[in-house]
Amino acid sequence: MDKKCTYSSRERVRRTIRRQETDRLAKGELCINDSVVRQELNCDYVGFAERLTFVNALGLDIFTLSPVYSQLAGGLPNPGECIWPDIEKWTTETGIFNFAIVDGAFEVGMRTQGCLEFLTLPGKSPLSLTEFIGKAEKLNMSMFEDLVAKGIDGIILADDIAYQKGLLINPKILKEYFFPSLARQVEEIAGKGIPVFYHSDGNYREVIPDLINIGFQGLHCIDHNCGMDIADLQREFGNKLCLWGHLDVNDTQQARDPAFLQDLIVSVRKLAFQKGLILGTNSGLFEGIDLTGLKAIYRSVN
Repeated sequence: MDKKCTYSSRERVRRTIRRQETDRLAKGELCINDSVVRQELNCDYVGFAERLTFVNALGLDIFTLSPVYSQLAGGLPNPGECIWPDIEKWTTETGIFNFAIVDGAFEVGMRTQGCLEFLTLPGKSPLSLTEFIGKAEKLNMSMFEDLVAKGIDGIILADDIAYQKGLLINPKILKEYFFPSLARQVEEIAGKGIPVFYHSDGNYREVIPDLINIGFQGLHCIDHNCGMDIADLQREFGNKLCLWGHLDVNDTQQARDPAFLQDLIVSVRKLAFQKGLILGTNSGLFEGIDLTGLKAIYRSVN
């Protein structure tokens, strides 16, 4: 690669997902709470301009759009009730790579039916579970069509299927009921040339080979506190997956210490050397995050 070559954020992320050489490490956050933007910019209102200013100030290459529902009184929304604020501005007026985050059936079920009720549903009523997954899949397919038409760059399918020590549910149930639906959704998106990432908190390492077989091109949330060591995952799966995340709240706090920051940057650069790494927090940016430390990390990796 020409040493003088520089890329737009959109192309930098695309090349990173393909595990190609880039001019610098790509950076992105899964979500950015408006309260963080207000505090950083000392403003009362947060809209497109304020979010873009914040993203540029942090040197981020990615902005993730989350849906807003015009009407949602529990259960699944209707396709027409889903709104993606300012999506046309993000896709046409910026060089940022824009992901849209869409909840999978597992995530929606846990949220709308309650953890215990939903986790026991496969044993109580497999037919009800199958019908629910089908409805969630149909909704997502309609969302994908709308998102692609509006120029989205990537999709994140989000399902928090794990906790700190492992999966929340028997992997056989995931493979029998949930993963076939995810595979159809990924096939639909990938057929349009759009990369698809999978997000889950916790330790979901056991099913990473299944996620690869489904067709996911990347994973978000690589939390070493949950046994997800990014160097190990990179060695085992780095030729097939782009890994996004790695930083936790403690990293941002301790980055104020020059010695800790230096050690962290050295480790991040070693990871980046293998290609296919997007640096970011595992949690996204919420009120209370140490932005001073995070900005120090982001400045230093460049």
